[in-house]
Order: sequence, then C-alpha cells, then structure tokens
Amino acid sequence: MRVLVTGATGFLGSALTTELLRRGEQVRVLARDERRARELSGEAVEIIPGEITDPASVGRAVQGIEVVYHLAGRLYHPSLPAELYYHTHVEGTRVLLACCRDQERLRRIVYCSTTGVYGVTGKTPAAEDAPCAPTNPYELTKLKGERLTLEVYERTGLQVCIARPGLVYGPGDLHLLGLFAAIKRGLFRVIAGGEAMLHPIYIDDLVTALLLCAQRPQAVGHCYNLAGERPVTIRALAAGIACALDRRQPAGSIPLWLANLAADLCALLPGLRGERAPLTRSRVAFLTRSRIYDTRRARIELGFQPSVGLNEGLRRTVLWYEKHGYV
Repeated sequence: MRVLVTGATGFLGSALTTELLRRGEQVRVLARDERRARELSGEAVEIIPGEITDPASVGRAVQGIEVVYHLAGRLYHPSLPAELYYHTHVEGTRVLLACCRDQERLRRIVYCSTTGVYGVTGKTPAAEDAPCAPTNPYELTKLKGERLTLEVYERTGLQVCIARPGLVYGPGDLHLLGLFAAIKRGLFRVIAGGEAMLHPIYIDDLVTALLLCAQRPQAVGHCYNLAGERPVTIRALAAGIACALDRRQPAGSIPLWLANLAADLCALLPGLRGERAPLTRSRVAFLTRSRIYDTRRARIELGFQPSVGLNEGLRRTVLWYEKHGYV
C-alpha cells in the first residue's frame, strides 16, 4: 500500500512511519527538514520536501497515495502566536484536502486531532459527541481542522476519519521529559492533592489505533477518542514515574493558590520564563484539571484494545530516557 505521512519527523509521526515500514508499506513523507526525515526514517522512505501549506509540495506528495495520515502540527506553547497554529492546523489541512480531492487511488485520510478539543472534562469522561470547549489556540485550531475535514467528507464523500489521541507518552517523547526529570531530582510535588485525572496512551498503542482508523470500513466519517485502558490521577501517575525511576515519590501537596503565585513570580523573573520556569500557569492547569475520555466507540467499532499498561509503559519510557542521557 502507498502511504503518505505528514508530520513524520515528530514523536508520533516517526513512530507511525517506523511501524508502517516494518509492515512493508510503501511510505512517503512530506517534511520541511529533509535531513531530519532521512535520519529518522532511513533510506526506505520517499521524502517530498516542503511545507504543509504549499500546494505544489502537497500536490506532489499525494500523487498515487492510497492512505494519508495527516499528523502535521505544532505542539502547544503559550509563547507561540495563535497565527502559527492556524497556519499549520487549518490552512495546512485545507491545502491537503484540496490536493486530495482528485486522487482516484485515495481511499482514506486519517486526520490526527486531539482530545484537547473537549477542554477540561472534570470527572465525567467525555464521549465523541460531548460539547467541545478548547482552551488554547492549539486545541481550537485542531478542532477547526477537524471540521474542515468532515465538511469535505459530507460534501464530496472523500473517506476520512478523525483520531483524537489523549496524553501520548513513550520512548521518543520529550514533551513530558520535564516531569520525569523533576521527579528523579526529588523536586516534584503534586498540587491540590494531585487528584486531577489524565488519560495517557502509550505510543505503540496509539500507532495501532491509527492503523485501525485507516483500515476499518466503519471508521469513515467518525471521530474516535484514543486513550489508554483507564484514567489515572496525577498523584498515581507521579508515583508510577517515581517507581520506574527507582525513586520515592515525595510526600505533601502544594496548595493551588501557592502554585499559581509561584507561577506568576516565575513569569516576572528574568531567566525563569518559558521552558526554564519550574512552574507556569499552563503547567498548573495541566496538573490540576481533569481531562478524561470515554473510549468505548474505539473499542466497539475499531476493535482497539490498549495492550501496554501504564507501569510497563513508564518503565520503557524511563529506559529510553536513560539510554539517551535525558535522566
């Protein structure tokens, strides 16, 4: 099968590309950084250099393709202008869909969105038909990209599927590295008791789910929450990471008001802004607001069942961090 992956140099994209190659698929990638794409994927992939918003590059990339995995995106950071997210997630998706319109061999587009489109869920798991309430430009523009994709499906019949991953972790991920490093150094404390819940999914399980999104006939026109077997509290997640690092989880909890005050002070101090800050308002929100999901539709319609438990996934992640000198 001839497959196109956008965003192939990212954490998820590189893992998906590796699995597709392992399965013997003919893989093409669209990449801004051709050298980086070659380093990650080797000589087996065909690389089309270019931006997701460039019709000429995207047009070349989709020629003769049967399945598109549209993973190109920007991870959220509060310092980035909202226009950058719109440019990539909305305009990039618009260009891709336009280029795919007349591709006769194309049989599926898997658009990778995020469960972040629901915003904060509280303790009630959000199903795919729950109201969307994005909280930042990343989530908002991912939702707009979803809607563009589904509009094309309804108007033209182009076969699409929307994947909404939860909190993805595993070997290759650097997004959660700061949390692992802080726990190893004994610097992490839960906030407000650590009772907020998150819904992680191990990278290999997410790759499996994306492949099912491309394969299952019943997936056409549907959205799927893709998350692990069960949600976990921040306290339990931190304890699991500590165990994988052979450390003891520090006792105690920081009051929410104190955490927010510390975040505000860090924002005022030169040298502690952005990624260097031990606390930011966005990190406090991440650690104190529950985001959990109902995954029954993926189990029933896709036959998706996560196979890597949290403790095993954390163990594998720590081994990768240690191997590469991150922790």
